[in-house]
Amino acid sequence: MLTVKPGFVATRMTADINPPKFLTAQPDEVAEAILRGVRKRRDVIYVKPVWRVIMGAIRLVPERKFKTLKF
Repeated sequence: MLTVKPGFVATRMTADINPPKFLTAQPDEVAEAILRGVRKRRDVIYVKPVWRVIMGAIRLVPERKFKTLKF
């Protein structure tokens, strides 16, 4: 089973958010990444590699501290 972690995807749902372009995947990018992930029999894929770095950094923050952060 494949887990897909695309981050922001440019759709009508995210149109009002205006996330930075380098964090935003296009729907066709997501589809291509899924096909590659299935063909390579991956367990987890990040559509934009920057999300692997961001999520890795977030995991380093202790949960108690993370809950007090204001974004």
